Amino acid sequence: MPVFAFALLTVGIGAGAVGLLGNNDDLFGTGLFAVLAAVPLTIIRTVQNSQRATDDQLADADRAGYNRALDHVARGLLDAPTPPAPGSREGRAEQGAGNVITLNPNRVRHSERKAQ
Repeated sequence: MPVFAFALLTVGIGAGAVGLLGNNDDLFGTGLFAVLAAVPLTIIRTVQNSQRATDDQLADADRAGYNRALDHVARGLLDAPTPPAPGSREGRAEQGAGNVITLNPNRVRHSERKAQ
């Protein structure tokens, strides 16, 4: 199927280009039809190839993920801060990141708001 889809795509592009440059609408339409017929076949083949992973490919991906996790641990990217001691008030309020600018609402002074 990949050879057929590739051949159909190549013939369709060639026929469409010749039909377009030679002002032959029938040849251009045939080429366009061939290209439109080949594109779904190419997509189907690509999806099938992407879903057929061999055991070696899966093992390589697993090994690469394990190595990346070890690298992250070695650089301290996965270390969590120690939780606060039970009963302490630390850690109850969520701490904001250092690069976040908090927006405070405009607080109206309560002394200015009097009933009339």
